[in-house]
Amino acid sequence: MELVKLNNENSFDPTPKLKSSPVPISFVSFKKNDKNCIHCGEEYTETIIRYQKYCKKCLSYYLTNITDNNIYLDVYLFTKDLECNEHEISRTKVPQNIQECCRNCLIILYFKQIIWFSFPTNHPDLRILYENVIKSEKYCKLCGKLLYQGIEHDFINNLILCSNCYLISIGYIESTLTKKLISIIYLPWWDDRST
Repeated sequence: MELVKLNNENSFDPTPKLKSSPVPISFVSFKKNDKNCIHCGEEYTETIIRYQKYCKKCLSYYLTNITDNNIYLDVYLFTKDLECNEHEISRTKVPQNIQECCRNCLIILYFKQIIWFSFPTNHPDLRILYENVIKSEKYCKLCGKLLYQGIEHDFINNLILCSNCYLISIGYIESTLTKKLISIIYLPWWDDRST
């Protein structure tokens, strides 16, 4: 990740390759300890790789209301069924964004924009899945930059965010109470830890 200094607070976008979502992203839990969705009350589902929580019902609502093919979320997906009762799955076409996926067979492996800290790579099935993710993410899906040279141990323990697409910056904002400048760091990810 590169650090970007700001001169004009209106000129920075921490994820320049992703569009700002026209529909609120209410399906993601922003508190790791939440068990139920704060919007609809349904129990959260966890992603397979990073154990991030999301609500399937609110995700379905989100997908229904996104009417274009812009990329709003950087998500690693796969389909769980070889046959789906809603459509014929194309094995030759990998979905480029979440809107192209069928809600019946969609499995979210992880959201790249939500920070994570550990992954148990000692489980054989998960390790194979994780290695497949690394292989398919060799190049950034947003800009094409090379991210991984191989599948070494260091890469297995760390999924990499692209330094061209995920920018960190520092800047200042004026306090509404004291009218003094306050330092601020702009991060391109969400942190769901409640500590």
